[in-house]
Amino acid sequence: MHTRASAASGSPGRETFPRERRIGARRDFREAYESGAKQHGRLVVVFARPRPEGGFRLGITATRKSGGAVLRNRARRRVREIFRRWRAVTPDAALDLVVNVSARATRAPYAALQAEITGLLGRAAAAASKPSVSKAEVSS
Repeated sequence: MHTRASAASGSPGRETFPRERRIGARRDFREAYESGAKQHGRLVVVFARPRPEGGFRLGITATRKSGGAVLRNRARRRVREIFRRWRAVTPDAALDLVVNVSARATRAPYAALQAEITGLLGRAAAAASKPSVSKAEVSS
C-alpha cells in the first residue's frame, strides 16, 4: 500500500513535522517579526528568532495577495517540505523561523523555491544565533 517517506529516508521520524514544531500563536509571529533576524529573497522573507525552549519551530504566512487558496496552500506545503528536508541535515537549534511567502513563490518552480529557502534558512539561523548588540550598548 502506501509507504511513509520518512521510513524510506534512512532516518525514521526525523523528517516529520509535528504540531509542537509549528508556530501557531499570533504573539510568536509578532515576536519573530519585531526581534528576529530578517533575510530577504526574491520569493520569500525569512525571520529567525532565538527561543529558550530549544528546537526549531516553523511558521508560514501566505496572504491573499499571493493568490487563491489552492495556490497559497500549495506554497505552504512546499515550504513545509523544504523545511523538513533542511532540518534533517541541519543541527538542531533553538529558533523560531517564520517564512513569508510572496506571490512570486506561488508560481515559482520547486527547485528555485528550494534553493532560495534553504539558503535563507541557513543565513537566518546563523544571524539569529549570533549574540545581539542592543542599541543601549552601542551608544555607550
